[in-house]
Amino acid sequence: MKSKPAIVLVLFLALCLNGGCQDGSRVSHSVRSGDGLQAVLDSGNDLVLEKNTVYEIDETLVYKFDGQTIKTKDAESISDYATLRIKSPDLMLLLDGNHKDNIVLENVSLDGNRYRLSTVAKENVTGGGGQPPLVFFGGNGAEGQIVRNNVFMSTRTWSTLKVHEGAADILVEGNIFLGAGTGPRGNGREKREVPFAWGDAISCAAKNTIVRNNLIIDPTDVGIVFYGAPGSIAENNVIASVSRESLGAINLVDGFLYPLDDPNHFSYRNTTVRNNYIDAFGSRIHIAIPMGAGVWVPHLKDRILVGASVHGNTVAGGAAGYGYVVNGVEDFKVYGNKSTASYSGLADGLNARKRPDEPGPFLFDPDRIENCQLQEEFQPCQKHLLHLLRCNHGDTNDLGYRIYKYGEFEVKAVINAAYLEMLGREPTETEMTENIKWMQSTQTNADTLRRKLMAGDEFVEKFGRFLPDDLHPYRIELWLDIIDNIQKDSMKQKDSLPDAETIYRQAVLRLDRSKIGRSS
Repeated sequence: MKSKPAIVLVLFLALCLNGGCQDGSRVSHSVRSGDGLQAVLDSGNDLVLEKNTVYEIDETLVYKFDGQTIKTKDAESISDYATLRIKSPDLMLLLDGNHKDNIVLENVSLDGNRYRLSTVAKENVTGGGGQPPLVFFGGNGAEGQIVRNNVFMSTRTWSTLKVHEGAADILVEGNIFLGAGTGPRGNGREKREVPFAWGDAISCAAKNTIVRNNLIIDPTDVGIVFYGAPGSIAENNVIASVSRESLGAINLVDGFLYPLDDPNHFSYRNTTVRNNYIDAFGSRIHIAIPMGAGVWVPHLKDRILVGASVHGNTVAGGAAGYGYVVNGVEDFKVYGNKSTASYSGLADGLNARKRPDEPGPFLFDPDRIENCQLQEEFQPCQKHLLHLLRCNHGDTNDLGYRIYKYGEFEVKAVINAAYLEMLGREPTETEMTENIKWMQSTQTNADTLRRKLMAGDEFVEKFGRFLPDDLHPYRIELWLDIIDNIQKDSMKQKDSLPDAETIYRQAVLRLDRSKIGRSS
């Protein structure tokens, strides 16, 4: 790391106060050391980071003035991005944009450093009350904020990007999220963690907010959750479970913000989920798009959510749990959605004696909807659709994580994804058969399979030796390398950066290095 130009910085701060220099204009100041970052923000100026530079952060960075920008200078693809990486073991909130209008975060990597620092007990947290997110935007009165073309990885807390209630007209666009938390089986776990530290990618409660064209891989709680967020839109995003389970992909289940006049009714009016691609590629997505509080939390089943629209989405993959589920809503429009997924693995339901319906693509409770438009593929439930998660009941292993059998289709998807990531090829028929038998009999998790492959001769010959604890840092680097090459290939053709679904589909193809070569 280069040393801080202390004299220059002091002179700069003496000249530039309260949002600008002597003429009152805001300037962009390039900083090469993590020590000077907050000083630039305190001065009211934009913070411009050097390309390919890692900034170690031991105190939360805070936007101080409306209109401030944090970005990487001259960044084109994600390999150019500067990295803000948490350094302090007790720090969880990396960046705070609470209450500030028109601030921008662009072309930056935000690294929670989970696999070096582990997680933090709530009583030891610094950087926010309770347990904060990795990045905090929104807040009472905030408008016009932009979070665009960033990379978020290795978050250490319940949410990666929180867009807080009280805000409006926020844009979250073109970002990449790699890993958020640990799944119910312990996939994604840092070795010192204890259950359960699952996490969201994007948690949005702000009104009239656009969440679009984001690539979200391996969230463990939810990919995108709307806490009411009336008027907000999630469109053209990709949520993919590759190595660890996600409880939900896009959630419309929370009835506690934006209450309406009728008791127990909460507004999702003009909240829209459209044209998103949800892929249970290598690990279960318990419920792709749950709609209604009881689907998620059964004791809140009498709370009615009102007014959302869900259309044009696709659920894919071999490890799907449930698809589109409607239970406890009013004035919802759900139409034009598709499913190409394979569904398996019955949910817990209320308890072992009151199990819900078998998993499927389109399910609804006809007694718990009112004035709704549902596409013709929806099937009425025969039992119930309460608590369609498979993570709260059953046996646990010595570490406290859940153990349970895989669904028929799910186990094949888990094995296939592990071989593609770790060995760069699909498993042979014999390898598939042997691993299905082993995983179902031992109920081991996918990380164990990946570490087994990582320790084998084939992996070592192809990619070198890595410590088992470096499994997820290795995976993050693999995905970043593939995505960066996809972006660079597009720029060579003088095209604009590809959208999230194009990047994801090409990245999945490039996991099979036996066909295209490691350099691709």
